[in-house]
Amino acid sequence: MKLMSQLKLFNKSFCAISCLIAFQNLYAVEGGVGRPITGMQVQPLNGLLPIQEGGVLTYSSIYYDGKFERLRDAPIVGELIGGLDYAISYNMLNGVFVWNTNEKWSLATTVGIPVQYTKINAYLNNRQFEDSATKIGDAIFSPLMVNYHFNPIMHALFGISIYAPTGSYNANKLSNAGQNTWTFVPNMAFTSILPKMNAEITTNIAYEIYTKNDATGYKNGDVFRFDILGLKHFGELGGDGLGLGAVFGYINQTTEDEGRLADRLNGFKGRALGVGPILNFDKKLSKTSGISASLRGVYEFDVKNRPEGEAYQFSINYQY
Repeated sequence: MKLMSQLKLFNKSFCAISCLIAFQNLYAVEGGVGRPITGMQVQPLNGLLPIQEGGVLTYSSIYYDGKFERLRDAPIVGELIGGLDYAISYNMLNGVFVWNTNEKWSLATTVGIPVQYTKINAYLNNRQFEDSATKIGDAIFSPLMVNYHFNPIMHALFGISIYAPTGSYNANKLSNAGQNTWTFVPNMAFTSILPKMNAEITTNIAYEIYTKNDATGYKNGDVFRFDILGLKHFGELGGDGLGLGAVFGYINQTTEDEGRLADRLNGFKGRALGVGPILNFDKKLSKTSGISASLRGVYEFDVKNRPEGEAYQFSINYQY
């Protein structure tokens, strides 16, 4: 149980970001834009919530630069656009409350509010249209997450995240922070700790279900996503120190989009893969508080029916 005690503080600083960072934007679907970015959903010790009661505040920022080829049509705000260039900065402040349970189970409730800067260049009939804005995005919350601790080195997390259409949306604009849809995301995370290597392997698996956008009559197809992270910790696991590893992400749309424009694009099903490095740092402030920071870059490849580009994520978490 010594390892479990060491992880209580260390992992608590990650649980808010682990459960709430399902960043909006970017695979097939309407506008070429959906909820997640490739390789951005999994976090260190994603499958392990702390046991003790308490809270965490997290600030997370992601920058994405991607392009939709000008020869490819994409549906956006009720029209077919011949190519899109994206520059998006997605910033989220979120919080988590962990309920008092026991050594085998952890329960938590989470909520996050994003602010998004979006700049889009669209191309239609050899003309270029540009739009940009900074707006509040769709809120995301998880009423209850359930974490089971098989033993000190194996952990599984189950929950349903919900996106509410609270973000700014205008069917006549390109740069929308909200999507004007509810999205329900059953998800599972698994963490396996390798004590002899002072390392971890963590996976995150989710399935995203969208409602119809009533403003455009467009319904996004369901999406499966899988992310895996391997991280070597150079300090004591659960204490101060750096970590270095790699992230791999896979997004695949399992059902076709529906609507007038989707029919013209044969369902517009998309996929994407991405890979990149991650750097992590942890610092204890006291027995019950600490700060964690993480930086990664993910580069997409084998992309179909969505923008292709690169993304960078920075997060900082404070446990209190």
